[in-house]
Amino acid sequence: MAATSRLARLVAVCLLAGAAAPALEAQHQLPSRPPERMVRPESKPAAAGEVGVLPVQGNIYMLNLGDVNVVAQVGDDGILLVDSGPAAWSERITQTLRDRFGNRPLRYLINTSVNTNHTAGNAAMMKLAPAGNATAKLIAHENTLNRMNGTADGETELPQDMLPTSTFFTEKKEIYFNGEPIEILFQPKAYSDGDLMVFFRGSDVIAAGKVFSTTTYPIIDDKRGGGIQGHLDALNRILDITVPRFNEQGGTMVIPGTGRLSNESDVDDYRNWMTMVKDRVQEMIKKKMTVAQVKAARPTLEYDGLFATPGWTTDQFVEAVYRSLSQTETPARRGSN
Repeated sequence: MAATSRLARLVAVCLLAGAAAPALEAQHQLPSRPPERMVRPESKPAAAGEVGVLPVQGNIYMLNLGDVNVVAQVGDDGILLVDSGPAAWSERITQTLRDRFGNRPLRYLINTSVNTNHTAGNAAMMKLAPAGNATAKLIAHENTLNRMNGTADGETELPQDMLPTSTFFTEKKEIYFNGEPIEILFQPKAYSDGDLMVFFRGSDVIAAGKVFSTTTYPIIDDKRGGGIQGHLDALNRILDITVPRFNEQGGTMVIPGTGRLSNESDVDDYRNWMTMVKDRVQEMIKKKMTVAQVKAARPTLEYDGLFATPGWTTDQFVEAVYRSLSQTETPARRGSN
């Protein structure tokens, strides 16, 4: 009888241990996959000439136009676009927005720079705005407006329906739309003197515009106030904002003006090699080397296969860096609120 009782207790203990083991193991296991908004979506390339639509996270979509990315924030309040793309893509963008999101009205369009790949579709996109007093706002930095309306030296006035209707000149402008706060950040002396980045705080996404690309060397329009140090300042500012999920991966997503969807690690890599190239050219300038000698020294050799393109060659980039650093460039100071 005593032996039977001991055997019963032993069986009961084993059963309890077996039941507890999975529960204890579950406490120490990571989830099989992260929450949906933290998963980096897989990009499905669009057919040639089609607008590729990639849901990023939160309310944000990346519209790929081949060489340019347009960003859409979509919700119950309507649509906000970051850049309008080239004019040749306007009809396709309009149809894509209608097919994907119905007849939601455009409420905001933000131009991140004066570059025509990002602004030439302004007039067409603004036709998506509601008629009457609730018309959409076209937001840009004051310097961009001055270039687009021809008041800046060397610029040609563009048609009225392409021009920004709301500008600012301080460090940032804040709006609240589709249930989330949005910071429009001025980044001076990068591609030009009027560059903007847009941080969607609720969705945790940055639209970087012309200050970040995964496919080209940073483009410097020095005739319009651009510079290599401004690009580095912009990348450092992005890195100040981004919060990765793990090991610089995931978390805050960064949409470049050109190229694939990125995160903190991608921006960090781009910033690091750019810093090395800048330092190399700076040392050569200190040695009184001419621009021809600097190009011959090939300070970008290990990166040419990744970032040199027919539209922005290694020589063009090195010459722009040389001119920029020869002007004793210093880190740009941000304006006050």
